[in-house]
Order: sequence, then structure tokens, then C-alpha cells
Amino acid sequence: MNFLITSSQLAQEILKIEETSATRFLAYSRIIKYCREILEIYRVKIKSVKFKSISEEIQFFKENKQIPLIELIFYIDLRSIELEKTTSGKYSRKLLCKEIKKINKFFQKNREFQKYVELGHTFMDEFYYTRGFLNKVESYDTPLYWDPEFSTSHDVLLARLKAYQKLLPFFHKQLALLDNPQGNIAYKHDLQWTSSKVALIELIYALHHSGAINNGSADIISIVTLMEEVFNLKLDNFYKKFSEIKARKGRRTKFLDELTWHFEQKLNRDEGL
Repeated sequence: MNFLITSSQLAQEILKIEETSATRFLAYSRIIKYCREILEIYRVKIKSVKFKSISEEIQFFKENKQIPLIELIFYIDLRSIELEKTTSGKYSRKLLCKEIKKINKFFQKNREFQKYVELGHTFMDEFYYTRGFLNKVESYDTPLYWDPEFSTSHDVLLARLKAYQKLLPFFHKQLALLDNPQGNIAYKHDLQWTSSKVALIELIYALHHSGAINNGSADIISIVTLMEEVFNLKLDNFYKKFSEIKARKGRRTKFLDELTWHFEQKLNRDEGL
């Protein structure tokens, strides 16, 4: 099935959308639209494509469809709470507690299925991830794409489980920041970023693309948020600033070049001692 998108291809497209969007809300909206378009392509294709075996059908609903579906659910939730931010740009404690409670309630309700997934079991896969059993079990979730030819009893449930596993640490982190508005760190400091914000954005994107943080799996928004917390500043419209960096004439990595030059000068001076 050559119409399928890989997780790395989707991650690259999401990054591209983030880099060309003026705000987080716009980025989330565009990512949601893109994921829905992928799923609609899948839905149409699956009606005309016959799976060669049960294992191939399981792979599609358990793995292939999950790639865009998890991101769709994840960004729908992020966009939803983005709308609930206070005028200061922060989440309220009430909102975060509500979201955390909702997720924990979901985990509790589906703890047996969660255990099945986390233990890597496969003995129920045909029941969970093929369409032949769709009408023989109670619906465990409200599918975002309810089409009997494009749904199984547990494919959306699996995607929601994995999306919530990504969202829960984010909500806890934001809750901790309300108690420690200077940053999610264990100590107070008086360190300030004294170079330009554009320089910091240049550094952030370099760290992201180098794979230096979480082996490259951390999204750009998480890294930006971390830097904002550490240095107690706002990097508004950082997507636009990155576009301006790409559009520079001549040397585009000005700050990184300066970092390298100053460090080399330090090493040369030490060698001369």
C-alpha cells in the first residue's frame, strides 16, 4: 500500500507546518486539517483495496492508521485547551485539573485494554483490529471516522490511549508551572537571556534538527516552551522568525557561527597557556 505515510514523513510535515504558522493555534488547526486529509485518503483507498491477509488488516488498523490518527486526536485536544488560555497566555488550574481528571478517568475505564497494549500482547488483535468483529462488541469509543469499512472496535480507542499518554505529562508540566511561574526547575536563578530572541530561536531550531533533545523526537513547540520557562520570556511568532532566518542573505546561521568562533578562540587561548 504505497499511499501510506510513515511516522517520520508525518513528523517532517508537522514541523514544516509549525515553521510556517504565525501562531500555535494556527499551527494546530493546519496540522488537524492535514491529518484529516490523510485519513480521508485512507478511508477512500481502503474501500477499493483488499487486504491480502488478516495480519495485513491488523497492521493497517493497529499501526498504519494510528500514525495520523494519534496526531489528530493530540492536536485537537491541544487546540481546544489553547482556546481556554487566560488573557495572560497561561492555562488556569481549573482547566488543567479538569483535563487531567478526564484523562485519568479514561485510563481507569480502559485499564484492561491499556494493560493489553502496554504488555505488547497480540492474542486479541484479530478481535480488536479487524472489521469482522465490529458489530459483535459494544462500541468502546466514538470513532472520528465512523465507517464500517474503515473502523474496528478498538482502533480509535488505541489512538486515544496513545494521544492521552502524550498529553498527560504536558498537562502536569503546565500545572507545575502555575506553582513555579519562573520555570519548571528545582532552583531559583537570576540567569537571563541577554542576546536577541532571534538568536535564541536560531539555537532552538539547531538543537531540534540536530536530534540533541530526545533523539530528535521532541517537537519544536515543547523546546520553545522550555526555553521560555527557563529564561522567563516569550518567543512570540517564533515560526515567523524562523522563516526570516531562512530568508537571510549570506550567512543564515549568524548566532551559531558566533558561538563556534568564540568557543574556538577560547580553545586556542587555552592551548597557548
